[in-house]
Amino acid sequence: MGFTHRVLKCSACLGLWLASAWCGATEYKVDLIQFDPWAMKNPDGQSPRLLVGIVPELLDEFERRSGHTTTRVLTPYVRVEKNLENGWNDFSLMAWGPVRAAYANRGTAFVPLEFGVRAHKSVSLKSYADLATITTSAPRGLKVDPRFDVDTELRKDYVVDYTMGIKKTAMRRDSQAVAGSLSTINNIISKLHLESEFGDTIHLNTTHFTVAYSKKSPHIADEAPVNAIFKTMVDDGTAKRIYDKWMAAQ
Repeated sequence: MGFTHRVLKCSACLGLWLASAWCGATEYKVDLIQFDPWAMKNPDGQSPRLLVGIVPELLDEFERRSGHTTTRVLTPYVRVEKNLENGWNDFSLMAWGPVRAAYANRGTAFVPLEFGVRAHKSVSLKSYADLATITTSAPRGLKVDPRFDVDTELRKDYVVDYTMGIKKTAMRRDSQAVAGSLSTINNIISKLHLESEFGDTIHLNTTHFTVAYSKKSPHIADEAPVNAIFKTMVDDGTAKRIYDKWMAAQ
């Protein structure tokens, strides 16, 4: 049974590859959210690779497996959603939220993502109610949690990206905590060697890092085969290895 399953799976992958080659390569426009370690400019100015991170590496593998190409644009988070809504890009790889269903289809899920809040060590953060006593930084436009996002009783400090929010929280400048993807927050805290400045964490919800395919994409007919190619990366563990590698990078 196991051998037969592997043969069928390999046949499906080969079928995808041949279908791609038969139909001709397509170029997809993909916005990359400008968050470390998801997508960022390559700090190595001598490298031919202009962008690095989880998303560029996943797209490299997509191109290798499919024969298609991607045009990649490093884009602020709030702009990515607008571009998906208007069909100015074909798809993005991002954390899925229910609001996004109005203009994008949820595709292949790569890894689960926990969202929550990490506080400065001087602050007691044991429950959601404690958020009312502090100011929390969050990247502008980021969907953190359905309750948190619309809660007008909470004081929020909107910043350009996670790094700015973490630095402000560490120095207690306008913020005593930072909200968003907990794995991303902890990764950046570690890179900045600021672990000693942070304490309590509360978990708000769990979502998934997925393909978000624009409903207005000019290549909407390709949605299923595009997701199928990404699914092969999930099935053989490639997507998780890429995620783990970048989240562990210091």
